[in-house]
Parts: sequence; structure tokens; C-alpha cells
Amino acid sequence: MICSGVAGVGLWWWRALMGVVAACTAVVISACGGASGAIEPFKPVRLMVLGDEQSLLLPDGRKYGINAYAAGTATIDCATHALWVQSVAAVFGLTYAECNPNAVTPVTAQIYARVGARAADVTAQIDRALAGGAFSEKQMVTMYFGMNDVLELYAQYPARTQDALKAEIRERGVALGQQVNRVARAGPAVLLVTAPDLGIAPFGAAETAAKPEPAGAITRARFLSQLTDAFNAGLRVTIINDGRLIGLVSADQMVRDIQPPFNTFYGFNDLATPMCLPSAAPPNCGTDTLVTGADTTTWGYATDTLFGPALQTRLGQIAASRAVRNPF
Repeated sequence: MICSGVAGVGLWWWRALMGVVAACTAVVISACGGASGAIEPFKPVRLMVLGDEQSLLLPDGRKYGINAYAAGTATIDCATHALWVQSVAAVFGLTYAECNPNAVTPVTAQIYARVGARAADVTAQIDRALAGGAFSEKQMVTMYFGMNDVLELYAQYPARTQDALKAEIRERGVALGQQVNRVARAGPAVLLVTAPDLGIAPFGAAETAAKPEPAGAITRARFLSQLTDAFNAGLRVTIINDGRLIGLVSADQMVRDIQPPFNTFYGFNDLATPMCLPSAAPPNCGTDTLVTGADTTTWGYATDTLFGPALQTRLGQIAASRAVRNPF
């Protein structure tokens, strides 16, 4: 039943993850002298999703990526091409109202993410989550911000210097880290994702080609990567780093690991071409509005900044594994 909500996650991965769970449980039981002394694995009863459009399911099931349709219809199939947060929910058997074709009750996962959200918006999202009830230790909160902060500050260059922009975005990472700590101290397990590296997304390459820098200067793509690094550095040095309250998922490192020549090892054939036609921007991009030759299983990006299904699946695998294995 747990697997049924995420059609985009491979069975091989599910079996591997459940093997990890079984192995970890066996070790705990053995170390404690039998089942009577075992530590109960963490299993949240509620999931709250905070962040931007990379984590957003709309009420009609559409995503800010590539939507799939039920066979032979124009009806959105929200379980196919699952978002990373759907993979996390599936591991714990939790259900979103936005993707609940079997009308499972109660609804146990809530989306508070918003389009265009930046680090400064996290407080409002936390407050909306708290309006549904106080935080507790049997809950999990996912937090994934930074992309829109990078884009906003990058747009101010060269009117502002690179050093000034990097200093500001680092402070935004610090501010986000403080809010992450606020949530973690309130009781829930926090699954925190770092900002993705937009310098190696199609956006970075396009900016470098369209706006060449003077000889000897760093490229636009490299500057985008530096902004990403500055944001994540401020975040990392601020969060509680005891290895227990917060499970850290490095989206920036994930996209760097799969760059050529290692991309085919991870199953990616194209990380440079956005799949969605310009006339069908998310959330209105679907499998019927893709560029010629696009392959949602081996191409990385839906747009020049947003992950496609394969990258969402990979992030979901990493995040779900962290959620299960972290000693919350």
C-alpha cells in the first residue's frame, strides 16, 4: 500500500531501502539483547512540507515540473513523475490531499510550500503549519529553500558587486538556519535540503553564453555556483549539527555528482536541455508539451532551473534514505 502512491520510484530502489531498514533494525535489536530492548524506528504520523516550487503539489495534483496524465485522458496522474516529497511521504505511508486518488483518510501530509518562496518566507510557512496544531516529536518537517534567493540576488548583478551579493545571500542562509533550528527544537524531525547549484543547471550555461564576462573574470555560471555555495555555507554553519535533530540532504552535491563524465553512470543522458516547451511553462508542462526527443527518464531538467522527474526521483531516493536512517 505504501508503494502505490509513487509510480515514479523504481521497485529496485524500494527493495534496497527496505533492506537498509531491516538491517538497521536487526543491528539495534542485537545490540540491545533482543527484541524486548529494541529502539523503535522513527515513523512520523504527520509530514509538513515547507519550501518553494520544487516541493509544491497544487490542489489539482499538478507540479512545477512535468505532469503525467492517466492513460488516454487529459486527467492529471499525480502519482506518476512524483516529487521528492512524495517519495518521502511514501516511505512512511503518509498521504497528501493533493494526491489522494484512493481517498485515503486521514490526510497525514500537508503542503505549505509556495511558488517563488525565499528564505524570508519560511517564517510565514512555519506559522501556517503551526495553525494546524503544535509541533511534536512524532512529526517530520521538510525544508527546501534557496533557489529563488539565488535568482533574486543574481538578477542584481552587475549593479551590485559579486562580493556584496555573496555576503547578502550568506546571511540569508544564516537566517534560514535559525528558523530550521527553531523547528527542530520544537520537536519535529527536520529533513533539510540545501539549495541546488544553478550554475550547472541549464540556466547557468544560458547566462554564460548570453552575457560573456571580460577576459579573466569568472563566468556567469561560476558566479551562480558561488552564490549557491555562499547560501549553503551560511545555512550549514548555523544549523544544529548534532547528527540527530536535523537530517541534511545535499541537493547541491547531488547535481554536481552526476555531471559528465559520470552522468551515464547515474542514468542521465542530457543535463543541458530543458524539456518543457517555452509555451508550456510549469505548472502547465506535461508529457504532451515537451521538446522533440525529450526523455523524462534520462533528461534532468524540466526548465532551465526546475528539476524534471528523473532528478526529482533521485533527490527523493536520497532524502527518503536519510529520513529512514537518521537517528531522529
